[in-house]
Amino acid sequence: MHREVVDSAYDVIQKKGYTNWAVGLTNAYIANAIVDDTHSIMPVSTCIRGLHGVEEDLYLSIPCSVGSHGVRRVINLPLTEDETEGFRKSAQTVWEVQKGIWENI
Repeated sequence: MHREVVDSAYDVIQKKGYTNWAVGLTNAYIANAIVDDTHSIMPVSTCIRGLHGVEEDLYLSIPCSVGSHGVRRVINLPLTEDETEGFRKSAQTVWEVQKGIWENI
């Protein structure tokens, strides 16, 4: 799976061409939400401690309301038990990578 994720960018470039437009447009959209205090709902990386039972200072991209003060609130989507368990497992996998960073700060 890791190799597939790494190689997927090359597949997108082959099929669509240059991909930096999406990055630029996304950054412009986020900047507009902050400058104009729109409270737009968008997936951005934020600390998810306490969300669905996550206990660590873990940062994931989840739906949030974004305004002039950055993330104004996390949109807590209702999840089934299976989805919650999958979320926790994913969070734990990411935490295993991120915790080494926190230990060295």
